[in-house]
Amino acid sequence: MKILIAALWADMAAAQTVFIQPAYVDTLAQHGRLGAERAGYVLSCEMTAFAATTIAMAFLAQRLPWRRTIWFALLVIAAGNIFSMLIKDFQSLLVVRIVVGGASGLIVPLAFAMVGKLASPERAFGLMIGILLIYAALFLGFMPVLTSIGGVIGLFGAMLFTCILAGLCIRWLPHDAKPEGPRTRDRFHWPADGHRLALVGMLLFFAHLTSFCSFASVIAQDSKVSEGSIALALAASQISGIFGTVLPTVWGARIPMIRALSLAVLGCAASVGILLVQADAPTFLLAVLLFHFGWNLGHTYLLALFARLDRTSNLIVMATAMQKIGIAVGPAIAAATYGAMGGNWVLITSLCLGLGAMASLAPLARSRSGTASD
Repeated sequence: MKILIAALWADMAAAQTVFIQPAYVDTLAQHGRLGAERAGYVLSCEMTAFAATTIAMAFLAQRLPWRRTIWFALLVIAAGNIFSMLIKDFQSLLVVRIVVGGASGLIVPLAFAMVGKLASPERAFGLMIGILLIYAALFLGFMPVLTSIGGVIGLFGAMLFTCILAGLCIRWLPHDAKPEGPRTRDRFHWPADGHRLALVGMLLFFAHLTSFCSFASVIAQDSKVSEGSIALALAASQISGIFGTVLPTVWGARIPMIRALSLAVLGCAASVGILLVQADAPTFLLAVLLFHFGWNLGHTYLLALFARLDRTSNLIVMATAMQKIGIAVGPAIAAATYGAMGGNWVLITSLCLGLGAMASLAPLARSRSGTASD
């Protein structure tokens, strides 16, 4: 349990910008006097650096000492948050946040890899993601108070506080935290053919998720759904997302992997299909509730699948990289589709990505269904 707690806080310290993106941009725009455009640019550059180092870790993780790498990256993130409180000019802040993003990308795949080595990865990932979502919700809830009192200092001070909590827990990580096997740290292993297909499925799943999520509000507004109804639906969907992590925490490996992933991925795809048929306030609420439930259920079981497939943790690090690529390309696909053909085609594209993800994941998930509890 201590390893799970340490990995959880390390992951939260690294990924907190992802969870609080709206508040992050709003605070920099208003209290940091950057304006919305430059604040968005800072976020984009930080997330790009985050994704780049996460992808690089797919090739480097087997060569690095995990605990020391997390310590180093955490110190960089903490220092970056301190500097971000003090810096006034845009260019310097941009450089600092890029460095913070790069350091964050070192931690997340290693945190997932450590949790994946625990006895019941389904339950462990369910707890981890669920607690992260709850903490992020609390963080966002307190953010208006913090920023009204301290402005940018309130934002980065809260992020620094998360780093301190993570630092206090890092001692619980094992000193010899590293890939298993005598030679796994010396070289990178390309995954087998079936594993490659599943990695493609991971990318497609997150491209499916983010292509829909990034334009869901826009599509609802185009269908004359009121802003109040949209805000209520999105707030309620966070609760269903947390519930999506409760089920794997309770079920663990007792449900066959293929059933769990089918429920998650096809549930997300069905939510997109609902809006193709009818897009009013009640159906939008139903769609986003189902969507966020499937998102977090699928995320949990996908991480557990890759953790069980390869005890060297090479696959789960690569899966995290595929996740980041999917998160990056999904909104771009949606934006291009929306600009060229409109909202319905965004839904159709997202639906196709979801079905493609299921087709890519099904063979490996089916083969693991009988051995999930091994």
